[in-house]
Amino acid sequence: MKILVAGKFDPAYNRTKIILDGLLAQPGVSLSFYNYKEKNKLHLPALRKACQQADVIFLPSFTHLNVPLIKWLSGKPVIFDPLISRYLTKVFDYKQVSKYSPRALKNFLKDKISMSMADLVLCDTQAHLQYFHKTIGIPLNKLQILPVGVNTDDFKPSPGQRNNNVFIAGFYGGFIPLQGTKMIVETANYLRKHTDIHFRLIGNGFEYNTMKKLADDYQLTNISFPGWVDYNKLAEEVNAFDLCLGIFGETQKADVVIPNKIFHYASLKKAIITKDTPAIREIFEDGSDILLSENNAAAIAEKILLLKNDPALRTKIAANCYEKITTSYNHLAIGKKFLAMATKLLSS
Repeated sequence: MKILVAGKFDPAYNRTKIILDGLLAQPGVSLSFYNYKEKNKLHLPALRKACQQADVIFLPSFTHLNVPLIKWLSGKPVIFDPLISRYLTKVFDYKQVSKYSPRALKNFLKDKISMSMADLVLCDTQAHLQYFHKTIGIPLNKLQILPVGVNTDDFKPSPGQRNNNVFIAGFYGGFIPLQGTKMIVETANYLRKHTDIHFRLIGNGFEYNTMKKLADDYQLTNISFPGWVDYNKLAEEVNAFDLCLGIFGETQKADVVIPNKIFHYASLKKAIITKDTPAIREIFEDGSDILLSENNAAAIAEKILLLKNDPALRTKIAANCYEKITTSYNHLAIGKKFLAMATKLLSS
């Protein structure tokens, strides 16, 4: 099968990289690329030619604006992976746009038009699928679930450098609203008297400076913000954690996604604590391969102390999660599932 990957996209973005890595490993698949980011300008004849040579066209994450042109130009089956709703993200997650404003309508239409024009829309969770159907109005027969997964070649467990006198509860991310880093800082404050527990929050982004200021206001000495870490160093950093913290956002978006970090943590054989959400429960089982928490500092702190004080439970949860993710949600499984969807689309 010849698949053209097109639009203005970042091939190194985690979701896109996993799909492409998985597809490259599938026998009989040939990938070609027309990436607007790598062109001085969009050249319609060249794009049309690239489309004509493909069986299926794949538009990766965040290429909402590119779907209408490519569908019109190619006439070929188009698979679109929005990953997010621009309307949900801008209006309800970041709260940058008023719900009843022209900009809100504009973002809603970006979702609606792009998903409507695609032949197949990928959704990372069932919860996200239902949002696209009920809120954006996309027919169910256009929506299919393709979990985010993980490239298990990039994330392998190894003994990280540890200070045996300090228990590290670690997190990494872009400090965006759905990640709920404020709840992690509040938990660090709640556990401030437990001097043998340290919170390490890797990354930077939208709420980074706000969270650092909150920690300073609390005068916390049990938390650190080392900043951004390159992708190729991320596994090494996370391997040094004793347990991993997922997401704790209070937004609707937090309830419909399973973020990259959960799959990465699992592939590194780490015990994970995260907010109890419908999306997380689609794959994970509380107490067996993950610990789910009510979204408040006291509850999260209780889960951290439980895993800290029960190494056997921590090891069991980590092992079960590792087995599940590395066998059924690795990049090879994701690529195989994508190919099956594309094959069915061509035959319909």
